[in-house]
Amino acid sequence: MTKTSGYMQEILNEINQSIPQIDFNDTSEIIETLYKSKRIFITGAGRSGLAIRSFGNRLLHLGKSVHVVGDISSPSIQEGDVLVVSSGSGETEILVTHAEKAKKQGAKVILVTTNQNSRLGKIAGKMIIVKAVNKDSEVTTLQPMGSLFEQASWLLFDAIVLEWKEQYQVSYETMKKRHANLE
Repeated sequence: MTKTSGYMQEILNEINQSIPQIDFNDTSEIIETLYKSKRIFITGAGRSGLAIRSFGNRLLHLGKSVHVVGDISSPSIQEGDVLVVSSGSGETEILVTHAEKAKKQGAKVILVTTNQNSRLGKIAGKMIIVKAVNKDSEVTTLQPMGSLFEQASWLLFDAIVLEWKEQYQVSYETMKKRHANLE
């Protein structure tokens, strides 16, 4: 076994310890909120931002109007819209600002985080707590900073997509037709 394959096994072990600790009780309600929303806006910083962008891409494939906060083509958020925020710490200043503005405009705020008592946790109407360390945690894992949170979030987002796909009977063929064709 090489060092790389050994590290991969340790990463999988950490993910396997983290995922069973996620509280999935609100995911069905969150999926319904997203499904019924007029538009979905997504935001996250750093690697958490990359993970939530992948989620936004799949939401687009599921048939939703999705916008990445900060992109030049992103319209103004309004009542009937939902903002989904991914933040391990729940304290990232720009994300707090996004959530405050969205809520002020009458949009719903959903948070994926490790810290339910964070400033974002106080703003969000719904949240999913991922039991993993973040960049501000005292606890350490093999992986640096928030890697475990980002990996667990990515898997969580993919699981939500699968539940949505089944619940609302969205076929793979339909999703594939919505995939980008300017590649």
